[in-house]
Amino acid sequence: RLCADFGMEVSLGEMVYARSLIKNDRIEQARLRRAPNENFFGVQIATNQIDEGTKAIAMAAEAGADFVDLNCGCPIYEATRRGLGSSLLRSPKKLGK
Repeated sequence: RLCADFGMEVSLGEMVYARSLIKNDRIEQARLRRAPNENFFGVQIATNQIDEGTKAIAMAAEAGADFVDLNCGCPIYEATRRGLGSSLLRSPKKLGK
């Protein structure tokens, strides 16, 4: 909220694990919330399954996200050990789907 008060035009929430979100995890659901003064808000989804990703994107859109970003760059172990984040770059054919 503070950044928006100082002129931020685009904001992006924390990375959301699609699988946990579609299982109605409260922490992941909380990451879909935007502050009232965020004019253009996006959600970053971490997934490696098309069906989970499309469900999570629909949930983000329903929550009011203006755009969605597929996380393909996160190098943290928690994401890469699950085949998410930057590990997706090792499978360009799968990523292209």
